[in-house]
Amino acid sequence: MKYILLFYSFLFMTFSCQDKMNIKDYSIPIKTDKQLNGKIQFSKDESCYFYDLKIMNNFYLFLDERSDTVLRVYKQGNISYPYGSLCRSSEKDKLWMPLFTKETHNYLNNTEITFLVDNNQYYKSITLNNKNSNIKINISKLFDLKNMFCRDFNITSKDIYAIPVSRYNKNSYFFFNPDSGYYWVDPSPSIEEIMPKDNLSYTNTICLNESQNTIVSAYRFTNYVSFYELDGTLKTTIKFGETPVIPIVNPDRDEIDVRNTPKCFTYICGSSQYVYCLYDGSSDFTAPSKIAVFQWNGKHIATWQANRNLRAIAVDKNDKYILAIASNKDGQDIIKYDLE
Repeated sequence: MKYILLFYSFLFMTFSCQDKMNIKDYSIPIKTDKQLNGKIQFSKDESCYFYDLKIMNNFYLFLDERSDTVLRVYKQGNISYPYGSLCRSSEKDKLWMPLFTKETHNYLNNTEITFLVDNNQYYKSITLNNKNSNIKINISKLFDLKNMFCRDFNITSKDIYAIPVSRYNKNSYFFFNPDSGYYWVDPSPSIEEIMPKDNLSYTNTICLNESQNTIVSAYRFTNYVSFYELDGTLKTTIKFGETPVIPIVNPDRDEIDVRNTPKCFTYICGSSQYVYCLYDGSSDFTAPSKIAVFQWNGKHIATWQANRNLRAIAVDKNDKYILAIASNKDGQDIIKYDLE
């Protein structure tokens, strides 16, 4: 009898620990906890268009899709003019069509390195020098994605995680290994229940933390965020607000009406501690943005209200401030929001 009681006590403790680790699906109110009032760092006119950004220890990096200068580097504390830049080039040690990868890294304090995927096939590192404006590009890997053009690359020690640009299925994302091929991850059943059949309705953005064994998927056309383990196991799904946002379907073509459907989560970034989900709430990118903050286990920490509509955000490694790209009537503003 003694051993039977010990056995059941062990089972009880095991399942209790598992219950504490796994967070059930839940909803969070759309109300905000704090107003963020940012300060414009600098502005750019219509001759360039920043579409992505990254914060390093001593630098801000921006990718430009409109001009011949594809990368602009600004040194923190002196942002009146670029510290360094790279012109667009198809040479392998240059940049042509780059995207910063979204996975989080635990860098040493003196490391000035970040990563991107260029032209959908080259995994490259960027190393900066704090003493001069040299920009060093190294090719780490060559991807063979079978002509599948992707975005939101997240690279781990084993696999490539990404989202296809052209959506031929409703899967949230895939991970790929040259030896085992593609594994497509299904959306949460609670999201499938409300979504139309059009695959475009499942458009999303993802961010990964390998040390936390977590990847987060936030949806553009519905107000849901899902947390997965790296093997594709669904952990929890959170609804942002009490009422689901359901994409508007054009009855003539039986497909989503992108123009008139409200935009929900439009961008995502993360630190070692938190993941930050940028929420729009308008159909035309005019509403002041909200930022929903979660721990990597899926626990909601806070929701902040920005004073502008933001297109992309980055957070510093210590969660002290957010850098954002916002449109203005003449071009773009780069805004800094202090979080402390």
